Formats: sequence, structure tokens, C-alpha cells
Amino acid sequence: MSIISIEDLSNEFFYEIFEYLDSCEIYQAFYNLNNRFQQLLNSSSLLFKIKLHYTESNEIMMNNYKQIFLHNKNQIYSVHLWISTDDNHIISSFTIDSSFIRLESLVFSPIEPDLLISLLPKLTHLPHLFSLTIDTWYALKDLGNIYQLIFNLPKLKYVKYTATESDDFDVTVSLPIAANDQQVSTIEYLIIDHPCAYDELYNIISYTPQLRRLKFLNLSESNVSIEVIKPMTLWNLTYLSIHNYRMTFDEFEIFIKKFYSSKLKILSFNTIVEDIAYLDANRWEEFILQNLPKLEEFYFKYNAYFEDDYETPMYFGKRDQFISPFWIERRWILQAEIEFDNLIYSIRPYKKRWYEYNTQHKIINSSDQLSKFIRLILVSASSERWSTSLILNKYINHALTVIHIHHIEIQEHFYIGTLREILYLLP
Repeated sequence: MSIISIEDLSNEFFYEIFEYLDSCEIYQAFYNLNNRFQQLLNSSSLLFKIKLHYTESNEIMMNNYKQIFLHNKNQIYSVHLWISTDDNHIISSFTIDSSFIRLESLVFSPIEPDLLISLLPKLTHLPHLFSLTIDTWYALKDLGNIYQLIFNLPKLKYVKYTATESDDFDVTVSLPIAANDQQVSTIEYLIIDHPCAYDELYNIISYTPQLRRLKFLNLSESNVSIEVIKPMTLWNLTYLSIHNYRMTFDEFEIFIKKFYSSKLKILSFNTIVEDIAYLDANRWEEFILQNLPKLEEFYFKYNAYFEDDYETPMYFGKRDQFISPFWIERRWILQAEIEFDNLIYSIRPYKKRWYEYNTQHKIINSSDQLSKFIRLILVSASSERWSTSLILNKYINHALTVIHIHHIEIQEHFYIGTLREILYLLP
């Protein structure tokens, strides 16, 4: 039968369309259209995804959201609120209770700590709340009470907690070690996007033995030594990401040895600590072989900082150690990137590039050729700063002590004289 009217389309077709629309738009466009669409909107087959941004909200939208919360709460799948702290009354106006039987995901960014503390206990009755993302920004310095409330949520699988600005290092987590199995959380994915000291991380992990993926910031100014921390075991952990602002390579090795996970497959490590030992490829190789035998993907960033009155640590080991059989067989490729006052060394799994094709348009990626894919990326820098040959020498010479550069990728306009100088410095 031919379709000559929108009314001839199936319910399944409309449900597919609704997947791409905001719940408020669906409600406003279809709710009072006719009886059929009103039944569609009230059907248990339709799940609402609430996305409210304070810059886009108006009275009509707010009224529609309130109607959904009032009449369709058993169909709400997710609630994502991006609002200013001045508009936190919006959150308090939405009562979330056990009748939200389909609710799986909550995002509050940001939210006043007092409001969050009053809200979290009410979420314990939600039967399918699997994901929680919160941002208390910098309004709260001790996060221990909030973590305790989070761990009481019985169904959580994913948590992301943000509570800092880039220059705010004095956040703490006053949390005791989990005393018994009754306090254990079901969380499997945890992103700690705020300062976290070694002992605080240890206490947090004591509540989350089922973790599969963990990402955290190590930028706390706590004086607790990694050596006094007890060993931690996460049998199911396969992914670990660390943004490091404090750890030396010695401390990193101790941390990983105490942070035991026999299944770890992916390690991402980003450091701004200028410990030149991080550029020792042989030390990395020995450490990974002994402690991370199942590692499949390795992501690494090391920042060398340059300033007029600052002596940047130099690498004096043997060059080109990152193209030994260990690195090439795993297809982990090193590259250097110049961005403003930083020379960033990074390692990541091989990914094809535009210049890796031969004349027959076949990709060239054999193991014996991967060693020639090391590149220098020029991202951004001051034109005045780059016009000085001495500055260019510092960057290029530092990179050449570690690796031999085969390719240059330029992502910003440079004077032709500057480019000529760069090419002259590269053998």
C-alpha cells in the first residue's frame, strides 16, 4: 500500500525519528497534535532523553520539561542538565524518586554541593541508574562525603566526578577504607577528574573492586609517599589512564607495581614532570615486560618545557631506542610535537598517514618501515619567538637527542625563512 499521508507511517518509523530529537521538541510538536500521537508519546516503547542547557532554556521549554517529569517519568531514560550555579533551583524543582523506573543516566554540570548531598540519597531507589556524571566545580574542597553517597547507589556502573579548575590543587577526599563487603560498589568505570593523592586513591579503590576502567589526576600536593601505600589489586582492570603532575619515573614504577592488575591491556600516561628518565626507551621496555605482560596499547606524553631563563633537562642516552624490535613489533610509534613553549614527546599505536601510500595507492606499513614514520609536528608558536635561530636550535636539538626525524607536519603558517632554518637543522 502506498503512503500518501504522514498518518500512514508506522509507529516504529516515528520512534526511529524520535531517537534524533530532543524530548522537549517531541513533546512540543506532537503531544497535542491528535489522539494517535498522544498515545505514542505515552507508550512505554518511547524513552525520553532530557537535555537542558541553561543558555537555551526558556519558559515554554521549562514547562514542557515539567510536564514530562510529571506525566511521563516512567519513560525518562536520561537527564542531562548543563546549568549555571545560579540556576541550580531548576534541579531542585525536579523531584527524582523510585517512580523513574527507566532512568539510566544522570548528568549535573555544575551542581551546588549541598544540593547534590541532599539529592544523592534519593537516587538509591532508582532500579536502573547505571551512569552518573557530576561537576561540583571548585565550590567544595573535601569530596569524601559525596563519594560515600555515590558508593551507596546500588546499580551504578559508570561515574565521572569533576571538581576542580586547572589551578586548584587543594581538593581532598577524606574517605575511610571500605570496612566490609556491604560497602562495596558495583562501579566498573571511574573517572576521577580532580586532584587525588595516592592514599586517597587507595581508599576510593577499596570501594570499587569491580573496576574495569580507571582514569585519574595525580596533582595533589599531599606529602604522603607512594612507598607507604599498601598494594592495590583490581582483578578486572583492563584500562588505566593517569594524568601526572607529580610522579617521577621511580614513583611511577612503584605505583604500577603496587597497583596490580593481571588483565591490564591499555595504559595511557600523560606527564608534565620533567624527569628525563621518562625518555629512556630501554627502561620502559624492561618495566613493561616485567610488570605489564598483557599490555596491548600504550599511550604516553612527556612535556619538555622551554623558557629563556630555564635550563630544560636534556636526554644523554643512546638515540633511536624507541625503534628497537620491542617498539616496532608492538607498533607503538614515537613522535615529537612543538606547541608554544613545549616540546611534547608522544607514543601511541600506529595509525596510517597520508604519506604512507605508494604509487599504486597501497598502504606501506610493514614492520621494517615503521621506524621511518617518526615525525615532528609544528602546531603553534609565536612568530617572533620562532624567528630566532637560537630558539629553533633548542627545540630541534632536544628532539634529535632522542629520535631521528623522518617527516615534518606543519599545522600553522611560518615564515619561509623559519621553515628553511628548520629544514637546515634536520639532517
